[in-house]
Amino acid sequence: MKTTLRITIFVLSLLAPVLCAGEVIDRIIAIVNDDIITLKEAEKQVRVEKEGKFVSINEYLTNMRLRDKIDLLIDDVLIRQQAKKFKIDVSDKEVEAIIDNIKKQYLIDDTELRQKLKEDKISYEDFVAGLRSNVLKSRLLSRVISPEVNVTEQDLRQYYDKHKDEFVNEEYKLLQIFVSGQRADNQKRITDAYELLQEGKSFETVARDYSDDTKSAATGGDIGYVKKADLIPQLRAAVGFLTPGIYSSIIITPYGFHILKLVEKNKGETMTFEMARDSIHEKVVQEESDKRYKDYVGKLRKGSYIEVKI
Repeated sequence: MKTTLRITIFVLSLLAPVLCAGEVIDRIIAIVNDDIITLKEAEKQVRVEKEGKFVSINEYLTNMRLRDKIDLLIDDVLIRQQAKKFKIDVSDKEVEAIIDNIKKQYLIDDTELRQKLKEDKISYEDFVAGLRSNVLKSRLLSRVISPEVNVTEQDLRQYYDKHKDEFVNEEYKLLQIFVSGQRADNQKRITDAYELLQEGKSFETVARDYSDDTKSAATGGDIGYVKKADLIPQLRAAVGFLTPGIYSSIIITPYGFHILKLVEKNKGETMTFEMARDSIHEKVVQEESDKRYKDYVGKLRKGSYIEVKI
């Protein structure tokens, strides 16, 4: 079934895990200006693993993982309040478009998406709310924080000199199943190939039968040794999560669909500044954006009434 596709990662990046079991008497645990945060809301931010339940309300409230989440909940409320102040909204049609894109990306239909959410103990309503909240946050930040980050060549070189150990050009021995985006049946073909792997078929056999890369298919998908810097971004990111002997989920690139299996990983030489420049630029911009967000939320906190009641 298509639901074997691992969509948990994208779900969790949009919405924190939802508590799976245990009835708790609801109560107010924080006040943020004119809004409140209840224990029921906090349940959605932490998963308590103690035989599926907790012994008492006090045990739950003293759980440090919940306490760690309170600040995140408060930040979310502050962001929503500011979005309302600036009359920033997200329409139902926009959220529906995002969901349609997710389904296309992970090759699933609406029924399969809802089933996967159910398996992950996430209600469809909370999933939609998480998507809406993400878009709302992005729009607010693009309005109140300049999206332009001025990064000089000197900034990039200084980062490179301080973090050279991050830019080692590893070399991977890979097997690949590739289905061209030009195929009319490309989604079905790559899904069928993935399901065969899940059923225990050898990677080499599936690659011979399903891969459009005829050269590597003849050798069971073997594409030899590839340097990290030579992989396109989507494949580079996927390989980073693999250990030898493990294959990836379906990877979508501008060329089509890929499944990679890591056979061997060798530590290579340190990349030159020129080779690492684009990656460094991305890291520096992300770090600066994160800093600006923290500074902005810090200012909101200073100008707000916040009372934590646990």
